[in-house]
Amino acid sequence: MMNEGKQKILEAARATIVEHGIQGTTLRGIAKRAGLSTGAIYHYYSSKEAILYDVMDEGLGEIRRIATVSLEDQKEVKEIIQEIFAGMQDRLKKDAENRLQFYLAHEAMLGNEELQLKFKQKYEDWISRVEAIFVRAYGVEHGPSTRAVAAWTMAAIDGMVLQTLLNVQVVESVHTNRVLEYLLQDGFTHFFKIIQNDQR
Repeated sequence: MMNEGKQKILEAARATIVEHGIQGTTLRGIAKRAGLSTGAIYHYYSSKEAILYDVMDEGLGEIRRIATVSLEDQKEVKEIIQEIFAGMQDRLKKDAENRLQFYLAHEAMLGNEELQLKFKQKYEDWISRVEAIFVRAYGVEHGPSTRAVAAWTMAAIDGMVLQTLLNVQVVESVHTNRVLEYLLQDGFTHFFKIIQNDQR
């Protein structure tokens, strides 16, 4: 459970981003909105980017939620697949959090080592959770191939998010949704059978 001071900072950061955009969000602005001194912010965070990362992380917690619900509640496979579909639709609609992800990824690529480490840990977590969902939903065994499918799935999600943010509209969402439904209901099932046979 997040402590009250940290939560106050994140809420202030979200509001500041909405009002001023990512570039216009400063530590001083976040501190002022949170009713704290800039020094008090450093008690919780080392930089503006670290705050923005946690804002993004909280907003993009759908994979964590689906994995937890599907594994702990032992839902039926059809329900898990529906949860995955709904979660991916929800992810594409999270404009502010998605913009934050790509802004922070850019900062990481420019050499921000703290963010590089955070993204490495985040993708480890996301990929592990996606793999766990697949193992549960499709009745396959953990292995290098299931992890690779999870990594490719995350890459596909990131790619669709980027296309949505860029508003390229190369393909109408009705068609991409149909492909996603096919993959979740039938495509992955057949694909995992092929992988499992290859590994024997």
